[in-house]
Amino acid sequence: MTFLLGVLLLGIALGVIGVAVGARRVKRANGRSNEIVPGTPTNAPIAWAGAHTAEAKLHRRLRATVEAARAQAGGVAGSTDVLQAVERGAIEIDERLIAAAALPAPHREDAVAALEPSVVALENAVAGVRGDGTPQQPELQAAMDDVQNRLDALAQARAEVDQLDVTRPRPAEGGTGSSAPS
Repeated sequence: MTFLLGVLLLGIALGVIGVAVGARRVKRANGRSNEIVPGTPTNAPIAWAGAHTAEAKLHRRLRATVEAARAQAGGVAGSTDVLQAVERGAIEIDERLIAAAALPAPHREDAVAALEPSVVALENAVAGVRGDGTPQQPELQAAMDDVQNRLDALAQARAEVDQLDVTRPRPAEGGTGSSAPS
């Protein structure tokens, strides 16, 4: 009887360990599949891999854009610079997307929507690249510049908001209504 109880407990312990190892593998695989650039960790929520929110869809579009750029590059000489520019742009947009998604609900929708043109511009830039890494159209550099200009404008707007937060006077503590020293 004791032998059977020991075997049963050993079986339960092995089952729990198996479930834990399986869950860890799935979590790691989900994390890798959520990366914009393979091998570069992202702070994007794992739920974005399948969520239907605007920010999740834009995140997946960025990932698909990088995948398309990598497929077009295919190790062809001269395509490295273009691929790196696309990857940098995608990561920058994704970081801003993650920050926008963290905003309170009333501001989140507008902030996420403001990033969509940058995603579209990056997609258009990748669509304008041949397999040998050279532009199919002279507009490729203009599209990449457009992405960077949009990112710069968003960064400047964020800096202005941060500056307003710093310069705004805070209410005095203690309930006296005055911040003058006594």
